[in-house]
Amino acid sequence: MASPQPKQLPFWPGALLIAVGIPFIFWLRFGRLDGFAIGLTAFLLLIVFGLRFIPVLNQKYGAEQAKLKVNPGPFDWLGAVWLLAIPFAPFLMWIVDSLTVITPANWKIILGIKSGLCVLIPVVCVLPLIKYLRGSAAPYALLILVIGTGYPVSLGWHAMRDFISGPQQQRVTVTEVNQIHMTYKFRDVPTEILEVTLADGRTFNANATQVAIEPGPAVISVLQHSGVILEVR
Repeated sequence: MASPQPKQLPFWPGALLIAVGIPFIFWLRFGRLDGFAIGLTAFLLLIVFGLRFIPVLNQKYGAEQAKLKVNPGPFDWLGAVWLLAIPFAPFLMWIVDSLTVITPANWKIILGIKSGLCVLIPVVCVLPLIKYLRGSAAPYALLILVIGTGYPVSLGWHAMRDFISGPQQQRVTVTEVNQIHMTYKFRDVPTEILEVTLADGRTFNANATQVAIEPGPAVISVLQHSGVILEVR
């Protein structure tokens, strides 16, 4: 007598659980949500939707795709790099963020690494795959390439813009400076990151070990798109 198959969570409730549960775990662990948490949630949803719908698309369009003749190219191996870059580039960027502090001396190196990992590598490596967008399945394949490339690029886009434009000198009025806390084992733990609110409503981050800032008028050197204050004068 065959053993009964274990019950599986229906697809849509499972996807909803990932969409809500992963951000909640990050908030419970760190006390806040950042781009990595949101990006990781999107990536996991991409995998879930891929496992659900790609077999259906393959069954529907597989025979047609097999008849399409596409000549292999010398750079097709970059497709494997593109696939690996989707999960690992954001993870490596997160490690860089965790192990480094951006300063006036190293901002270009750090932002260059982030831009290379999350923007340059995915965008360059996806190019050889474009020639395989053929037939009736092309819109679905294009959607996969766009979402897969867009995930790491969305996380590294601000770093690339600041890498190109560099720090901006601005005269501002600081209205509030708060130390960011994180949740560790259900305890409130202060970090070295300051949340700086300006009179015009903008909010930037600063590292307390590198920047001394208090409410009042100030001249700041800021990475505008990354939201990081490098210096206060």
